[in-house]
Amino acid sequence: MIKAIKILLIAVLSVIVLFVLIVFRLFAIKLYDSSVQNAHMRTLKSYYQSENFEPVDETEFVNFSLTDTSIKLNEIQMLATHNSYKKTGSDIGRFFVGLGDSFEEARALKYGYKNLTDQFEAGVRSMEFDLRLRKTQFVLTHVPLVDNSSVAPDFSQALEEIALFSSNHPNHIPIIILMEIKDDWMILDHALQVIESEDLENLNLLLVDKLGDQLFTPQMMMETGKTLKETIQTTGWPTVNSLLGKVIFVLHPGNFTDMYYELDETLATQPMFIGSYASGVNQDYASFIVNNNPSVAEIAPLIQANFIVRTRIDSNLVFNQADFDQAILSGAQILTSDFLIGRKDIKTSDIIYFDDNKMIIRKNS
Repeated sequence: MIKAIKILLIAVLSVIVLFVLIVFRLFAIKLYDSSVQNAHMRTLKSYYQSENFEPVDETEFVNFSLTDTSIKLNEIQMLATHNSYKKTGSDIGRFFVGLGDSFEEARALKYGYKNLTDQFEAGVRSMEFDLRLRKTQFVLTHVPLVDNSSVAPDFSQALEEIALFSSNHPNHIPIIILMEIKDDWMILDHALQVIESEDLENLNLLLVDKLGDQLFTPQMMMETGKTLKETIQTTGWPTVNSLLGKVIFVLHPGNFTDMYYELDETLATQPMFIGSYASGVNQDYASFIVNNNPSVAEIAPLIQANFIVRTRIDSNLVFNQADFDQAILSGAQILTSDFLIGRKDIKTSDIIYFDDNKMIIRKNS
């Protein structure tokens, strides 16, 4: 009897030790990624100041002239990366996702992206970030603990990286960042914090501090006496030429939409545009619409109403040419995919482009 109890205790302790080691291994990924990001930023700053730096040729990525002053922002289409900060996570993490959700979902997490600068240098001009608050720091991570590897874990440094690229490429097509603030799976990381209004105010301050004049904000296009939506549906969007070198942040519609809007309902001090779903187009701030289904029937009316629409070409690492064709035909301006050149683990033969290997095109009228 005593021997059996000893064996049971050893087995239980072994399981506990194994579990602790696994959790430590998963948390260590975050520490490693932070170290890599710090080294990457030091290298970048030296590179931009060196004689080896050579700006990329923006004209290689577009099928129209950057000097054309007649093309408006809503009259182009751009390919965008999905979860653009994400690195391929660990097999252990995906195993736990499989146990907790499904192994099909776990397999769909097996992808990762190059660092932000490499994506920009390849012509990516729209990205998607998942933002969380960890302790007092904003971080970019997908699923806490089990899929938490990131090319830019520290959001503040991610903004510095964007600013560095932008300032050294002053004629780049406007970069559009879709920001999804996350509050799910907080139980997996005790350091994650509930985001309150004060935190959103700090987020605004951080955006302005790191990007300054490189930001293009709602106030910059709103006409006197008109809401943002009224401006869009009368005067319309600014020209692409006037926005060269600018960075635009769009808050993904979700749990934090109302909280963010209530910080300043005039939008005068808001650095981010507030995204909407199709059901929210009557809001005064309606401008960027998230409609992930690449349906011509759903998207075409939004385009006719002068909105800029973000849609998804693919999901769960399954590409469908028909969906890509429909997304283009719909007129959606931001076409998000996991099959772009920005991905680190993709075969060259699987990379998608617009015609003539372009990343940004003028829409067919």
